Amino acid sequence: MTAAVTLKPMSDWTTQERVDLDELSRAVYPPEDHATWSGRHFDWAGPDAGIQVTAPDRGLVSYTGVTVRDAGLDGRAVRIGGIGGIKTHPQARRQGFAALGVRRAIEAFHERLDIEFGLLVCDHELIPYYSRLGWVDFGGQMLTEQQGRTVPFTFNRVMVIDIMSPAPRTGTIGLRGPPW
Repeated sequence: MTAAVTLKPMSDWTTQERVDLDELSRAVYPPEDHATWSGRHFDWAGPDAGIQVTAPDRGLVSYTGVTVRDAGLDGRAVRIGGIGGIKTHPQARRQGFAALGVRRAIEAFHERLDIEFGLLVCDHELIPYYSRLGWVDFGGQMLTEQQGRTVPFTFNRVMVIDIMSPAPRTGTIGLRGPPW
């Protein structure tokens, strides 16, 4: 598998890169499926940066959104690196492209030297996939902001990974904003 992996702030994405991402999103989440998705009523945070995984003669095959957020862990201030919005074109799945993006995000978090741990939210059936990439199930409570209120996040599972500190396995994570 030959692929280029590029991380850059969303503000630096070209018009064509944004068009390519929109096309990938429609291939992964057709509008008719998105219209009935149970998470469509949640407030979700947009990414700070995005990781593009491109393959020769195929273009953008996978994407990983990257967010860095000041948050709380059991009342203590922490900086969290988050990944979300991961998508791989249906014709490019099971070829390792998403894993390239996720691994690049983890590398970027380590490079920063100020991120304590990584966090993602996912459907229950994706836990084995992310576990193979080093993520662990978070057994505590995560609080998010929804429509101006702080509420427990119960829509998806929360997973964490060690970055500069051991990731918590229990406790309360306060995202201080919407999930990603």
